[in-house]
Amino acid sequence: MLRTALTLAARGMHVFPCMPRDKRPATEHGLHDATTDRQIIRQWWHQDPTYNIAVATGAASRLFVIDIDGLDAELELRKLEAGHGLLPPSVEVITSRGRHVYFQWPDCAIRNSASRIAPGIDVRGEGGYVLVPPSIHPSGRQYFWSVDTGNSLAAAPQWLIDKIGERVNGNGKPQIPPSEWRTLVADGVDEGQRNNAATRLCGYLLRHHIDAVVTLELLQLWNAARCRPPLDADEVAAIVDSIAARELKRRGA
Repeated sequence: MLRTALTLAARGMHVFPCMPRDKRPATEHGLHDATTDRQIIRQWWHQDPTYNIAVATGAASRLFVIDIDGLDAELELRKLEAGHGLLPPSVEVITSRGRHVYFQWPDCAIRNSASRIAPGIDVRGEGGYVLVPPSIHPSGRQYFWSVDTGNSLAAAPQWLIDKIGERVNGNGKPQIPPSEWRTLVADGVDEGQRNNAATRLCGYLLRHHIDAVVTLELLQLWNAARCRPPLDADEVAAIVDSIAARELKRRGA
């Protein structure tokens, strides 16, 4: 474990320990303690040589990872590749249920997300981390570097970046492209994504100075027509009340 952690750190990947056979960080601040400092890394693994190894994804390590979790997720990826082109060969890790594919950090923000690419395909970007071989999954299965793929980090194809990349404004906040808002309004969301989507859409409308009453009416219509199944009307109203109060505070009103 120590030898691997040092090797990864030498390649610019910020590492930190997780508990043995676990994904929970073994340090007080978790991924925020990730480092390439060889002395600190040696101290960690001298404390417990069986600590799992985690790599902090994002700009510091100059990489992000897509997590393809199982056969259903692989099928979803095949559909995307059929329409957009194959993912390029890159570094891959075999996980307990699927695989992690590593890509170079692009010139835009990549944040953690769940099923944004497709169902079962998650992203680990800024503020995220992944376990790396020879770590042991909580199930008891070991992570392995794939020998059937690339031996260096590939640049992600543009179609993938378009799905998950976020341009940032002067305040470092993500700028979500208009196409994503159009898709959200037109296609709607399924159970498990409804509350988050309603919150985002509410914030977008209020931030563009749409009256709170109008925002509530628009969200109720969208909820009834595009959420599967719709949220309770009272829940939508509570979301608008909460976000509207936050927006007024931001404006200093």
